[in-house]
Amino acid sequence: MKFIYLLIIIVLFQSCRYGINEKTSWICDLNTTCLEDNSWTLIMKEYSIDSIKDVKLLEKLQDFKSQPFQTNVLYFKDEPTELIGFEYYGIRYVYNSKISNQILNGLSPQLSDKEKKRIHKRIQTLLMKYQCKEGKAESKNTISEN
Repeated sequence: MKFIYLLIIIVLFQSCRYGINEKTSWICDLNTTCLEDNSWTLIMKEYSIDSIKDVKLLEKLQDFKSQPFQTNVLYFKDEPTELIGFEYYGIRYVYNSKISNQILNGLSPQLSDKEKKRIHKRIQTLLMKYQCKEGKAESKNTISEN
C-alpha cells in the first residue's frame, strides 16, 4: 500500500514538472535591468487610474481587486484604451473592452499572442525611458524576439 502512495506522489510531482505548470498566468515578463529607482512611481503617476472618468472602466478597476494576484494598475487613455495590471517584473492582467468584457490574464484564450506582444511592447517601451544603455539594449532585444 505504501508503494502505491509513493507511486502516486511521484506521478504528481512529475506531472507538475512536465506539463501542468509549463504555462504561467502572466501575460509577459518585463526586462528591468538597471531600472532607475523611481521609474515605476513616475510611470504610475503618468498613467494614473485617478484620471478615469468612464463608469465602465471604474467598475472594471474594482474587478482588478478581486483577481487572484494583487497588482498595480495603469490606465491608458490613448487607443487602445485599457487597464493593465502589473507586478514589478511582469504583466499579469489586462482589461480592454475591444478584446473582452472581462479582465484577462496570460492563459485567457481571448488574449491572442499578437495582443500579448502589443501589451508587452507598450509597457517595456515605457520602462526603457528609465533604463541605462545596457537595459535599453536588452529591452529592445526582448521586444524584437517577441
